[in-house]
Parts: sequence; structure tokens; C-alpha cells
Amino acid sequence: MSMALPNELSVTISSSMKNTHVVDNFIELVIDRFQLPEFLRARFTVAIVKAVHNSIIHGNKENPKKKVIIAAVKSSTEVLVTVEDQGKGFAPDKLPGFTQPECFSLYRLPRGLYLMSTLSDRILFEKNGAKVIMAFLLN
Repeated sequence: MSMALPNELSVTISSSMKNTHVVDNFIELVIDRFQLPEFLRARFTVAIVKAVHNSIIHGNKENPKKKVIIAAVKSSTEVLVTVEDQGKGFAPDKLPGFTQPECFSLYRLPRGLYLMSTLSDRILFEKNGAKVIMAFLLN
């Protein structure tokens, strides 16, 4: 884990589900170091875990030679979390809106993306969806 500044933390893992304990430890470090409010902790944790799982499974196809980078930056009003993989990405603009009826079919619903979208206060996809930035407001 890297700790350049008190309000910036990051970790890089290889794309194996065996490394999820490293992500859990990173999330706990961010929660403690940034002193995140209680109301935010569960939302924060689930959204990050889902983003990392998507990166490992869908982005990097569980190729342990590929990396997932997780970074968190705290400002006075929010925490930004970036999860980036080395996959080809996807077309986030082609997904139906999460309020559209077709999205709620059990087999069409991108559950991880739905959770990331609803649990964060803002979500942005870059690099064709291989990089997700989630914002969590502190108040």
C-alpha cells in the first residue's frame, strides 16, 4: 500500500480473488485514516468491493498477471475512490438506466454496477469503463 499524503492512499493487487483480503484491509485503512462517518462505511465498503470484483472477474478475466489499482483521495467534502483494471473495458453508455424496467430482469441486471451506482453519490467511467471513479460525500 502506498501512503504518499495523509489524504491519499492506494494499493495494487494482481487479478485473483485470493487477493480480496488485501482490498478489505485497504478499505479498513481508508475508513480509519480518513475517519469516515458511520453512515458512510457500509455503502463505501460494498461499492468498492463490487468495483474490485468487477475489475478482477470481468475486466482482467482473473488473469493474475494483470493488475487492479485502487486509490482513495479525501477532500474536505468527499472521498473519491478510483478502481482501474487492465481490461478492454465495456460500453457504460450502452447500459440501460438503472430505473428502466428492462434493467430489473434477473439476468440483465448488472448488479455490481447497480450497487456501485446507487451506493456512491456520483459515479464516472473512464477508459471505456476500465476505470471507475466513485464519489462519497462526507456530509
